[in-house]
Amino acid sequence: MEAKRKFTSNPPAINMTMVGFGQAGTRMVDKFAELRRHEDNTQVYNCLALNSNDGDLKELKYIPKNNQVSLALGGLGKNPERAIRVLETNEEAKDKLKRFITDRVRPVDDLVLFFAGLGGGTGTSTIIKAINEFNEHYNKPIIQEEFKKLQQTEAFQNLQANKDNMAPIEYKKNFKRFTLKAIKNAEEHPKHVKLGIVVTLPVRADGPDVLRQVNEFTQQIWKITKDPMKGVAFTIFADNQHFYDEFAQLEEKDRVGLKVDNFRDYANRQIRDVIHELNTATTGGGTSVTFDKEDFRRAILEHKGCLSINKLSKHIREVANEKDLEDLFMESFKGSAFHQPLDLVNKDEEGNMSAAKVYHAGLLSVLAKDKSFGSGFMDSTKAAVVEELPIKGTVFSGYLVGNNDFQVSAYSFFKTDALPTRLSKGLVNEYQEFMEKQRKISFKQDSIQSIAAGLDDDSDDLDLDLGEFGFDEEEVKPNKEGKGAYLDIDDVDLELLNDDED
Repeated sequence: MEAKRKFTSNPPAINMTMVGFGQAGTRMVDKFAELRRHEDNTQVYNCLALNSNDGDLKELKYIPKNNQVSLALGGLGKNPERAIRVLETNEEAKDKLKRFITDRVRPVDDLVLFFAGLGGGTGTSTIIKAINEFNEHYNKPIIQEEFKKLQQTEAFQNLQANKDNMAPIEYKKNFKRFTLKAIKNAEEHPKHVKLGIVVTLPVRADGPDVLRQVNEFTQQIWKITKDPMKGVAFTIFADNQHFYDEFAQLEEKDRVGLKVDNFRDYANRQIRDVIHELNTATTGGGTSVTFDKEDFRRAILEHKGCLSINKLSKHIREVANEKDLEDLFMESFKGSAFHQPLDLVNKDEEGNMSAAKVYHAGLLSVLAKDKSFGSGFMDSTKAAVVEELPIKGTVFSGYLVGNNDFQVSAYSFFKTDALPTRLSKGLVNEYQEFMEKQRKISFKQDSIQSIAAGLDDDSDDLDLDLGEFGFDEEEVKPNKEGKGAYLDIDDVDLELLNDDED
């Protein structure tokens, strides 16, 4: 039997538009499109899909047909580097992608979520271009306008007038302050839209070439995530290897109950359920809820970085007291529902410790109404979390009592500069293991025997090095021409913005 959780019928705390790219991304979004509102049976989330060919779109069950767009490229062969080249040279495909973002993705919601798998061609290649198109069309003009407003202030004009008499480092510091102020002002504009990214890492069995390419593209996505100009609220690096391992341990009755036949269906189901449950649990009302809608919106939309979410559940018979609840929460912070634990704290060879910043964190418990607890466990858990994690922001906490299928569930989430360990270190290690294994193999090259001339032994190996495919952004310096002329936001050296300033 599927778990019955009445609170998931609540309205969302954050209205979201879900956009899937490629086969993996569109299937993830199709699971969200399956969700229906209780009162009128309409879809809870606005869902759209883009793929490189018509065939893959036919497999979607719930995304409306008029929200599905094909680039009509016939597939891109699980090769994102080749896919990028195709999208750069095929003008019709480039125009379709741009019009999909500017005309079809209508950001009337609080958050637009982009989904893609990073083991193939279409999703991996299009999501980065789509992020840039989205920002250029929706948010960048707002930032430019706010930047112009600041240039009219006396403080900015004094900065420019005294530029030649200031030390370069002092000028950069003050210029960075104005630029970040323009970005923060833009984020408060009613038409500014936050963007979230959900991408899945491949399984090890996809092989070294996929791992190498994914390593390259994840670096690009992480750079975009940290770029304050892009308006990305968070990125979730979901890991298919993590889901594969979990699915392999499921008993048959659990697979039947979840209605999943393979690890990909299991992954899509888990991503959908956990995100939706969190997005509805804080809007139920009642005195039992102290973690309200606005708290949740702050935790999800403020700051930027990698978003880690976990959910652990136990049957009410296994939770005897408040200490058991606190232990369940603390255990949830050690892992994630979507990937390996995060690389939060590191120690170098000399024993020096370094920790990644952790911004807002959330603690939400859903308690079965069949068993009551006092509220003291939330206070002790919150204190333990602050002690355990390098918290820079606010810890939001609360609990909800309701129908939870005789389960006690602990949800924990936080946004951080850290990454899942498989992404920060594991992909490189796996690639090196593949290469080391190949170096130990003596590869042979067969030839066709000649009847007339005997054996034709051509044993020369063809060593073809295609190199790695990347994006080198041109370094742009601040415009020095024309006193009184507006600086364009494109003239800002974005390297100045890499370090956070609060």
